[in-house]
Parts: sequence; structure tokens; C-alpha cells
Amino acid sequence: MKILLIEPNINLYALMPTMSLTYLKGFIKEKTKHDAKIIDLVFHKKDWKRHLIEELRKEKPDLIGLSVLSFNYLEGLKIARFIKNNFDIKTIFGGVHVILSPENVIQNNEVDIVCTGEGEGVLEELLDNDLNCTGVRGIWYKAGGQIIKNKNRRLIENLDNLAFPDFNDFDLEKYFAINHNHLPITASRGCPYACSYCSNHALKKKLEGKYVRFRSVGNIIQEIELRIKQYHKEGFKYLYFFDDTFILDRDFVLEFCKKFKRRGFNKLIKWNVNVRADLVTDEIIKSMKDAGCYEARMGVEAGSDYIRNKVYNKNITKEQIFNAFGTIKKYGLQLRLYFIVGAPYETMGMMEESLEMAKQSLADDAFFTPLYPLPGTEIKKTCEKENIIEKSNERKHHNAIINPVARTNFVSSTQLQKFNQKIKRRQTGKYFQEGIKSNTIFFIWDVLLFLLYFKRKYDLEQNQLFRWSVQKYRLK
Repeated sequence: MKILLIEPNINLYALMPTMSLTYLKGFIKEKTKHDAKIIDLVFHKKDWKRHLIEELRKEKPDLIGLSVLSFNYLEGLKIARFIKNNFDIKTIFGGVHVILSPENVIQNNEVDIVCTGEGEGVLEELLDNDLNCTGVRGIWYKAGGQIIKNKNRRLIENLDNLAFPDFNDFDLEKYFAINHNHLPITASRGCPYACSYCSNHALKKKLEGKYVRFRSVGNIIQEIELRIKQYHKEGFKYLYFFDDTFILDRDFVLEFCKKFKRRGFNKLIKWNVNVRADLVTDEIIKSMKDAGCYEARMGVEAGSDYIRNKVYNKNITKEQIFNAFGTIKKYGLQLRLYFIVGAPYETMGMMEESLEMAKQSLADDAFFTPLYPLPGTEIKKTCEKENIIEKSNERKHHNAIINPVARTNFVSSTQLQKFNQKIKRRQTGKYFQEGIKSNTIFFIWDVLLFLLYFKRKYDLEQNQLFRWSVQKYRLK
């Protein structure tokens, strides 16, 4: 049998291929007797219907699979509805949003099956059974006008048993052009922490089995060697580790760095990772730097101890954060920070505290994003309790879809908008100054190149302009 896996980003921007789909395709192709193909619609925003019809007629799949987040769930429904109106093919939805809101998703006419956990084993069993859903663990499905809720499937314990992700259906030439030659990779699944704004603590309550799992270093090294053979001549130069916290296990990090460097990979490619402030040490950062790591990404979330630790449940002190800043910069890594704006009890003073921390950090990038109360999270319960998710801001198509919080108990919608505009002006100014300082002539040329060529060809967003240009200089 054959499954067609669809990347539903027909509106949203994407810098890299979707890891969930590449893992599913790799598993089906390598570990089962079935076939799979990925349809990536990221570069088909204007002609996605025509492109999809052509692919469906050519491939003649037995099943359509869509992996969705809360941010592209409506796009997934739109695509599934279009397919249902033109073809008689069953659809299965999976992904974080589906796991946390299966009741809402399965009620849609466009959806036949939902996956309530990891998808590899589910798809293998479904395809083996000619799409007979009876007794298949890890799914809900419709039969005779009823919704059948099968038992959960346990999480895959040994990640080394999975096949490597398969990127062959993605137009990597285009992705390399817009993401500066990066490929995504993961060393683990799951996160042990319980931050109130993150889906991880909600997923842990839903899923059965060991939640945090790491691949062996040897398995990761094998994948990296394969990627170099496949794509280095095509432009691949950097690895982007998507793990929530790459440095959870000190011994793992040191072993990885040692073997990565021993194989000489550090002479061919560089890489970046997510870190957590209270786990950052001189030993870890120095080892990563020596092995070719060029950037550490860190979620700080808030400058206020109260917001960060009491509201967001981050449990990291300001001292630990600034020590981590110093260690990362001491060894010459780029530092990228993430802050969240709009916690229920946040004041303007607390928001300014976050901005001040960003300034003092000397970070290369500091991103401020609105608070999105994700389904199943503790912060969503708090937002609902405080009644700060404004009705006028909700997407009425589906009650599981989220918009950012529009105000806090102490900050009005207008004040929040002004603060966000202030952040954007600061970031744009910082990129502009850095671009001019790096190379004035080339910076102006790159700005024009982005506006007149890359933005139009790849349908990029305007706010990527300065960062796209400046990142090229940093990587060189």
C-alpha cells in the first residue's frame, strides 16, 4: 500500500523540512513492505490545489496523512477538505495538536482517523491491515457513524530502531537558499521539564511509556555521515538540532563531541543546539565549540523571576541565566535567546525587565514572541481562569485553535501592541547596524537581492529581510 504524507504549510512560513514527516517516510520505506511519499506545499502556496491534484493522480495513494501543529491545523483541514471533495481517499491526522485535542479533530468530516501518539507503528499496522482500524492501538476512527477510541500505543523506547529521516521529497536547493544551508536533525524525543507554556508536560500526561529518550551517539554519527555523503556537495553545511534540550546528559554531549571531531566532521559542517541555563557548564560548551558547534539557543522566557518561575514554572534563577550567558560567549558561540510576552500576571515593568535582560546578555539574537496558550497546557488553564483570552480574538472555526494572548491582568491590548512594536524596532535596528558594520556594500546588495529575488521567488516574509542578510555574515 502507499501513503501520501502532506506538509500543510500553505500560509505559514517554513525554514526547514518537517522532521515528523521525514521520520515517517523513512520508517515506512526502510522498515515495512509499503511505500510513502511526502508532498511539501511550502513552495506551492499559490498553486497548491493544482499541484496536489497532479500528485494524487500520479501517485494514487491508499491513505493521506497530515501532521499538524496548532498553528497549521486549519490549513490541514482545508487541504483535507479539498482532497475529500475531489478524491475518495481516507485521511489520518497526527501531530502534537491531534494528540492533545483528539476529540475536536476527529469530529471534522474531513478526518477519518486520528493518531493519538507516535505514528511509525500506527502506520505500519494500518497499512499491513489494508486500513482495517479494528484493534490498532494508538488511533481513533469512525465506523458506522460512531467514533471508536482504540487503546493507546506505548512510545517507542529504542529510537535506534527507527529508520533515518528521508529528505528526498523536499526541494533542498530551495531550503538551502532560504536557511543558509541547514539540515534539521534530532538526537532525542521528549523533555523532562514541566514548563507551563510548553506542550511537553501535557503530552506526558497523555502518552504511555518512557517519555524522554535519546538515540545512541553511534546512531547519530551514522546519520550525519549519510547526510554528508548525500547533500554536502549540494550545499549542506550546517546541522540544526531540534531537541528541546540537547545538553540534558553530560556524558552524551561529551561522547558526541568526541566522536564528531574524531570523524573529522567538524572540518566539513557546523551545528547549533538548544541549551538550558542551569545545565550549561564550561566543560560542555568548550567541548561543543571544539567540535564545531557555532550557536547555543536558549529559552529564557522572562526577565522577571516571578513570571519565569512561578507562572511559567521554568525553575531557573537569574544568576544561572547570566552565568550561562557568560560561559557561552566566553567560548565564542553565538547566543540566541527566546522570550515570551503576555503572561497573565505580567506588568509593563516585568516586560521591560525582559528587554533589559536581552540587552545585558549581549546575545546575537533575542526573539520576543507573544504567549500562545497551547491546548492542554497549564498556562491555558490560567489564561481561561483569568479570562484574558478575548472572545473577539478567537478563531471561531474551531475552539481548539489558538491566538496569542491579547492582554494581561495589568497590561492592556494597546500597551501590549506598543511594546511588541518597540521590540521589532529594536531588533530591526540591531540587524541594520550589524549589517552595515559587517560589510556596507554587500549588505545593501543583499537587501536588494532579498527584496527583488528571494522574497518573490520563495514567498518569504518581509520580517526575515535583515536577519537573512546578517546571518550570512555571521556564518562566514
